[in-house]
Amino acid sequence: MRKQFQPKAHVPMGSETYKRLMLELFAACETLINRPSVDAYNTMSKMLAQLARAGVYGEGIDLGTDTLSNVCDRYERVHRIGLTEDEAQDLRESIRSIDRALPKVPVNVLQRAIAEVEIYLSTVGA
Repeated sequence: MRKQFQPKAHVPMGSETYKRLMLELFAACETLINRPSVDAYNTMSKMLAQLARAGVYGEGIDLGTDTLSNVCDRYERVHRIGLTEDEAQDLRESIRSIDRALPKVPVNVLQRAIAEVEIYLSTVGA
């Protein structure tokens, strides 16, 4: 079977793909903020992991990851998912920062990262 792309190929992200991904990311963020649940938390966490695996790095990923870590720590203490006003603001700021970085990510790199995170999660039983 022939490989679809050369190993070092970078397929630019088209505007439609970018818009769809950002809509999904914004929706996941707002769902976690406005209708917090374990599923909403897991969705947001998985999306950040996929983006980080794809090479999105910097303040946006760091802020989002730190915010979700705080939410998880509190969940372990009180067994309830929820965000403070500051955490909600930090998560929204994280998404805005990712919004600026995402168009630079090659779509084939992102697709591979999404698959790798899905495979990892299926092996750990998440």
